Order: sequence, then structure tokens, then C-alpha cells
Amino acid sequence: MDHKQKERQQRGEDFQNELRRSWRRVNNCWRMRIADGRGGTRPADEVILLNDINVLGEHKRTQGDRFELSFLRVNQLTGLVDFDQVIERNKGLVFVSFLDDAKGLDAAVTFRLIDILGHMKQRGRQYVTLAEFRTKEIPGLILPRKQLEDGPGYDLKGVNDYFVTDKCK
Repeated sequence: MDHKQKERQQRGEDFQNELRRSWRRVNNCWRMRIADGRGGTRPADEVILLNDINVLGEHKRTQGDRFELSFLRVNQLTGLVDFDQVIERNKGLVFVSFLDDAKGLDAAVTFRLIDILGHMKQRGRQYVTLAEFRTKEIPGLILPRKQLEDGPGYDLKGVNDYFVTDKCK
């Protein structure tokens, strides 16, 4: 693996570790990492049970200001969409860390995959941008960055409430 690829992989792993640390700070939260299957067959990175919602969560990191649909494998697209449609409390969420050069830190957002699929189809494209989340043009929760006692993380306490209410519509 070349140096840049190793660096990208490490930054992705750092993001996943930050999310894991952050979930530990959320009351009434149970999470389970989904083991990597042979040939990349897993539907997402983890299952998270919260007070009012069940989350199938996939973690992605992008070096730019846009999230492209091609970042997800077919089984992840299918898994997240199918999970979201089984019962109302299920949410197929993608957690994305965008490289934010302006602030020198990454900006993290979580969104329902089915919400952005409709947005992309409507616009005839295969990506969404960080700016669209910031201007609330598309539904998504910007995750506040937080320094935890054991390292950097995010305030995830609002995830349950955001995806239960009409805020995400």
C-alpha cells in the first residue's frame, strides 16, 4: 500500500474510533459492530439500538466536500435501504466525515440513505455536498465535534431525537 492510501485508511479508522468513543457517552445505547464478511458482504459497519430508533450505520470518510454514492458497495446500499423499510423505527444511516479544509478539522454528518437517494435522483446526480447539509437543503444532522476524556469524538446525543422527529423530513 502506498503512503497516501495508508493515510486515507488510517483517517477512516480514526473516524470509526471517534464514533465508537462517542456512542459510549449516549445513555440507553447498545451497539454491535458487524464483522467483515468474506468478499465485503456486510450491509454496514454496526447496529445501534437507541431509545426510539434502531440504526444500521455505515461509516464513510471523504477527502472532499461531497459524498458520492459510489462510496457504498451494492450490498451496503441494499442493506441500508432494506433495513430502513422493515419497521418505522429502523433507520439506515450513513455517518460521513468530510475533510473541511476551511476549519482544519473534519465535519461529520449523518443522514438517512433513502433521503439522499431521492435528492440525488431529483437532481440527476450521484452525490451530495457538505454545503447542502449546512444550508439544510437536504436533511441530515451535523454532528458537533467534542473533546472526550479519552480522545476526540462527537456529540451523538441528538441522533435519536433528530431521526424520530420531523426535523429529518
